[in-house]
Amino acid sequence: MAFGILEDRHYPDGNVPGTALLDDHEHTGVRDEVVDGLKKGSGRYSHIVLVPQPSDDPNDPLNWPRWKKEAIFWTLSFMAGLVGAIGPLLAPGYSVLAAEWGVSVNEVAATNGDLVIALGCIMIVQAPLGVKFGRRPVFLVGAALLFFCTIWSAESKNITSFKWSRVFQGLGMAPFEALVVSTIGDIFFVHERGFRSAIWGFAILAGINITPIVNGYVIESDKLGYRWCFWLIAIFLGIAFLGIIFLCPETAYNRESIYDTSSGRSLEGVSAVNKASEELEKENSHEPKPTGQIEHLEGGPRAINSFGPRKTWVQELAPISSYRGKASLLKTIIRPFPFFLSPAVWFGIFTYGMTTCWLVVLSIISSILFASPPYFFNASQTGLVSIGPLVASIPATLIAGPLCDMSATYFARRNGGRFEPEFRLFLMLPMFILEVFGFMGWSLMTKNQSIPWIGPVFMYSLINAGQSIGSTCIITYLIDVHSKHTPEAISIINLFKNLVLYGFTQFAVNWVLEQGIPGTMGVLAGLSAVCILTTVPMYIYGKRIRSYVARHEKLYLAVDEKL
Repeated sequence: MAFGILEDRHYPDGNVPGTALLDDHEHTGVRDEVVDGLKKGSGRYSHIVLVPQPSDDPNDPLNWPRWKKEAIFWTLSFMAGLVGAIGPLLAPGYSVLAAEWGVSVNEVAATNGDLVIALGCIMIVQAPLGVKFGRRPVFLVGAALLFFCTIWSAESKNITSFKWSRVFQGLGMAPFEALVVSTIGDIFFVHERGFRSAIWGFAILAGINITPIVNGYVIESDKLGYRWCFWLIAIFLGIAFLGIIFLCPETAYNRESIYDTSSGRSLEGVSAVNKASEELEKENSHEPKPTGQIEHLEGGPRAINSFGPRKTWVQELAPISSYRGKASLLKTIIRPFPFFLSPAVWFGIFTYGMTTCWLVVLSIISSILFASPPYFFNASQTGLVSIGPLVASIPATLIAGPLCDMSATYFARRNGGRFEPEFRLFLMLPMFILEVFGFMGWSLMTKNQSIPWIGPVFMYSLINAGQSIGSTCIITYLIDVHSKHTPEAISIINLFKNLVLYGFTQFAVNWVLEQGIPGTMGVLAGLSAVCILTTVPMYIYGKRIRSYVARHEKLYLAVDEKL
C-alpha cells in the first residue's frame, strides 16, 4: 500500500496501467540494465524517466523542440482564454439588451444556456472526430466558427438572431475545452503536464474574470456600447485563428504501444529497443541515421518503423494530416458513451464539472448581489468585482502547476521510483478548504447588511483560487488515468456539466430571488463539499479502478487494434 492507495489483486507486480517508473534514484524491482536503457530528462530532470518513452521518429510530437511545443501550447491557451470570455461577455449588460429588444432580462441571460447546451452536445461529436482525423482540423473549424459567429453576434438585430449566433459560438468553443487537454498529453511528458494544465485552466478562468471588468465600461460607453464587446473579442479571435493556422501542427500520433510505459506493459521491451537504436546509431555515426533496421526484438515491436524525414513547416500547415485513428469512424463516434461507466470520469464530473457549474452560477448571481442594496453597483462597478477572483487565481496557478508536478516526482521517489496518478490528488485538500470556506463565509456575511463589499469579494476570490488549484489536479489526473482516451473522457464530463449548467441558467436568477443570497451560498457550500469529498474514495481505490478499466478494455472500446 503506497501512502494509503490500495494495491490491486489482479496485477501482482503492481504494474497497473497508469503506474509508471518515473524516478530512477530508487527503482524497486527493476533491473539496473533495464533502467539504463530508458530515456530520461535532461538537466535537473536527468533522474526523471520519460513517460511515455518517445520513439526515434523525428515527427513524434514528444521529440519536437521545446520552442515548437511551447508555441502550440501558448497559442491554444490564448484561444482557451478567449473561449472563457465568450460566455460572460455581456454579463454586466443583460438589462441593456433586454431594454433594446423588449424582452425580459432572464430571456437574455438564457442565451448563455443555449450556448452551453450547444457546447456540451457538440463535444460528443467533435472529440471523436479529433481522435479519428486529428486535432488540427477540429481546432481550425472551431476557431473559424468562433470568429465569424462572434461577428454575427455583434450584428444581431433581435433576440432570435442573437440566440442562434450564441449557439454556433458554443459549437466553436468545444475543441478548446476538450482537445487542448489531449494536446497537452500528446506533446508533454507526465512530469510536465501539471504546470501546463494549470496554465490552460487559468486561461479559461482569466477569460471569465477579465471580461466583466472590461465590458462593464464598454457597455456603459456612449461611443462604444454592448456591440463592441463582440467586435473587440472578434479582433483577438482573428489573431488566435491565424496562430492556430501557422503555429499548431497536428499533435495526434500513432506511437507504438510499447513506448507507453504507463500502460501496464513491461519495461524490458522499450529498454531493449532504445539500446539497440543507440548501438546502431553509434555504428553508423558517419552516415545518415538508418531507419527500419532493428527487427524482431524480443518483447519489442516487430520492427522500428521506417521513419520518414522530418516534415517541413509547409507540410505541417496542411488542414488535414496523414494521421488517422485506427478505429472505424462509427466506433470512434460511439466510444465516448461507455466512459459513463468509468469511475474516474464520474470523479471528474463531480470534482471538476459540478464545481465549475457552481462557479458559473456564482458569476450570474454576483451581479444580482452587487446591484442590490446595500451596494447598488452599476454595470462597470459590478464588472470590477472580478478583479479579486482574477488576482487570486494568479498565485493559485503559479503554485498549483509546479506543485502538481512536484508531488508526482516527490511521492514517486519515496515509493521506490514508481509513480501513481493518485499522488496528484493531495492538491484537492486546499480546493476543499478554500471553496467550502468561501461559500460559507459569503453566506454568513450577506446575512449582515452592514458588511462592506470587500467581504463578499474576498470570499469570491477564495473560491476562484480553490477552483484553480483543484482543476489543475483533476485534469492532470484524468490525463494520467485515461491517457489514450482523454478526449472521450473530457467530452463526457463537459456534456454532463453543460447539461446541468443549462438547467441552472434557466432558473438561477429566480432561485436567488426566492431563496436569497445567504441561503443560495449555503446550498452551494454543501454541494461543493459533497462533490470534492469524492476524492477520498477515489484516492484509496484509484489503483483498483484503473485495473478495472484496463481489464474491461472491450467495454470501453479502448484497444484500437482490436476494433
